[in-house]
Amino acid sequence: MTTKHNGQAGYEYAPPHSLPHNKDAQFSDSKAFLPPRKTSIGNWPVESQQVAALTPLRGTILAFDIVLASAPLLFIVLALKVARLDGKVPDAENDRLEEMLLFTPTIFPLLFAALMGRFFRHLGLWLAERGTTLGRLEQLVGCQSVFLAIERQICLRNFSIVGVCSILIWLFSPFGGQSALRVLRQEQRYLNTTRSLYYLDPMNLENTTMGGASMVNSGRSTFTPLFLAALLSSGDFQTSSADLWGNVKIPLYRSIENSTSDAWKPVPDSNQTYVRWSSLIGIPVTAFDGEAYTNASMNHFKIRTRQFDISCFNNSRVSGDWSDAVDTTAESTWMMETLTPQTDCSNNETSCDITPCPSYPCPFISRSLTDVAENSTSVAYCEYSNYYVEASIECLATSCRATALRKLDLYSDRYTEDFEPYLLGVIAMNLMNTITSVDTIGVSSAMARGATVMEKWIYDPMDFIGRNMYQNVNLYEIPVDEFAERLTILWNSFFQSTYAARALAGNLDKTKSDNHTLSSGSVGSTWISFDATETLVSQRHDVYRVNWNWFGILLSCSLVLLAAAYAGLVLKYLSVAPDIVGYASSLTMLNPYVPTPTGGTTLHGLERTALLHDLPVRLGDVCPNEPVGAIALAANDGRVVGLDRRRWYV
Repeated sequence: MTTKHNGQAGYEYAPPHSLPHNKDAQFSDSKAFLPPRKTSIGNWPVESQQVAALTPLRGTILAFDIVLASAPLLFIVLALKVARLDGKVPDAENDRLEEMLLFTPTIFPLLFAALMGRFFRHLGLWLAERGTTLGRLEQLVGCQSVFLAIERQICLRNFSIVGVCSILIWLFSPFGGQSALRVLRQEQRYLNTTRSLYYLDPMNLENTTMGGASMVNSGRSTFTPLFLAALLSSGDFQTSSADLWGNVKIPLYRSIENSTSDAWKPVPDSNQTYVRWSSLIGIPVTAFDGEAYTNASMNHFKIRTRQFDISCFNNSRVSGDWSDAVDTTAESTWMMETLTPQTDCSNNETSCDITPCPSYPCPFISRSLTDVAENSTSVAYCEYSNYYVEASIECLATSCRATALRKLDLYSDRYTEDFEPYLLGVIAMNLMNTITSVDTIGVSSAMARGATVMEKWIYDPMDFIGRNMYQNVNLYEIPVDEFAERLTILWNSFFQSTYAARALAGNLDKTKSDNHTLSSGSVGSTWISFDATETLVSQRHDVYRVNWNWFGILLSCSLVLLAAAYAGLVLKYLSVAPDIVGYASSLTMLNPYVPTPTGGTTLHGLERTALLHDLPVRLGDVCPNEPVGAIALAANDGRVVGLDRRRWYV
């Protein structure tokens, strides 16, 4: 006991135990000088121990350290799996991977701080065991974050390469975490695949209802509404690239024949340029799978079709009423007839055969009553030809159009010259007789009720509905080329309505068929056949797109973290010295102001803390009775006092 400077009694700390001076093994342990008693701290090592000895606990910790050091492999695997998603369509598994990326900005910095902090601490311990400067040791052990690394660099007033490198390494943490949010995104792309489509076989024309008078009467209830619906459709449908039912319309080949010397003739866009269509009725196309093939964003395919082409040489007004030369009960104000010489059937009508046109072009005449005061007729001399064309079709969603045409050999794809006499004879004759009276058949005094819908359409396709009632139209006023163009459209539209009618009405999208045929729907009728074509389907999908710059950052940061983790692991177990650097319990080691049992120098920092966790300590003045105090960490047992701003300390 001593007396304080104020006269009060006080206590002083006893000096630490002296170490033995002889080298004999029996006396080499300082604990040999202690009396044989049980230490007051449980599990305190009272016996001499080897450093870094392999024990079951140390083996367990080693296994944990290996697992922890291998954790950055998760980010590397994640980055590599993300790289494989580039260009792929999202699915359930890929969506889960995308969700994992959302957690990476939180997990990566936490794991980076743990592993990189361990690396710097074990590197400092390894260097301390082999000898280093205190400043370098402080830089390594103290830089547990980018801010602490900057603080060490500033406060030590020593801008070293080690300090700069530690700051740069810690910057990998935010970049690695944020790169995961930016490495993968979704964008819309067109994915190309091929599939089979089926379009109306041109040879279905063999089943036209124009094959005889009885067939005409049987098919009238079918072709009449189809033809008139196409004719009476709005002006938008008449100029658009698809018909009223969504079937793709084919331009007239002759209208673009001289546009280029190439076999494929480009078709201008109908939205920008006037296109001469061959018909108001398009070609049906289907996939026969119960779904609309236009569900895809884009389709490219080719189809083949046949079309008539009419040219006229003269369109003028002729005096006289042509109906007077026929009979007064004519069914229409319009008539057409072939100019191919026919056999005189006045004597024997039962065995009279129609003489077909011998070859293309086939001449015919069109007569239409005029609306002038004097009896007169609009007479046009024309001829028709037949073409076989292939069309390249492009569909953007549900909007399809022909982009190019090329002419094919007329006598191909099962169409032979043997069929021509039937087509150019019976079928052509019935077509010309029927088309002129589609809307007036069975009407009494048809000629007194004015022009037919067909004549009005030829006169003005855009403004004809409900006009000129009980009046005729003057077709001779139309320029001959324009008259021929409109008559071509009318001719092809009517002819297409006379066969495969069930396929035209727009119900094919919901149709399923294994043999790619369709019943015409009537008893004893033939099947409607379809030809196959391959389509290039460009489907717009959401696909993954990898940002390779951010991928490189994520992978680089993960590799740096993995290298640091394994390096820290190796340095930890290469070091023989216990890990005491940077722990508060290390301040009690061999501290004369903290009475602890002798020994324990082999304990790691956390092991010492675990054993001394109930020891009260205080940072204060350990020489309160001296004129000048001393600051140290001491046991808080009443012999250490608080610090005073007015007192001086050594």
